[in-house]
Amino acid sequence: MRYLLLAILMLSTPVAGLAADSKTEADQAGTVAKTFINGYVKASMSRSWNSEKWVASCPLVTSNFRSTLKKMISDGFKQNPEVGLDGDPVIAGNDCPDSFTIKSASADGKTASVILIGPKDYPRQIKVRLFNSDGKWLVDACGDMLRCPR
Repeated sequence: MRYLLLAILMLSTPVAGLAADSKTEADQAGTVAKTFINGYVKASMSRSWNSEKWVASCPLVTSNFRSTLKKMISDGFKQNPEVGLDGDPVIAGNDCPDSFTIKSASADGKTASVILIGPKDYPRQIKVRLFNSDGKWLVDACGDMLRCPR
């Protein structure tokens, strides 16, 4: 009986360890997503705001994020030269709260998905896709950018 209990304990320990690691990955990805969006929103309140320049210098995004955003902005001005895009593709709209919190986060080691929410009176959510690059979570797409093929 003692050997049976020992075998069960040994077999269950790695599984428990994997669950803890997965939760840690999801938490890390969620923190990166929240930090990025909240930094983006805060910076966007500046009079000299330029989303493309801000994203270009942001270490929390992939090169795919940068190129997708650049293409969306360029395409928006091609379609409507006076205004460009009708809304901000990162937040999928025009108006948003000052900050977001994590509603849910999941990760599988290589990719993560995070849903961010604003205050109770803000009805929309921001979905964020992240990739793990050499052990570091980076935002790859969010908001309207998720509709673009990778």
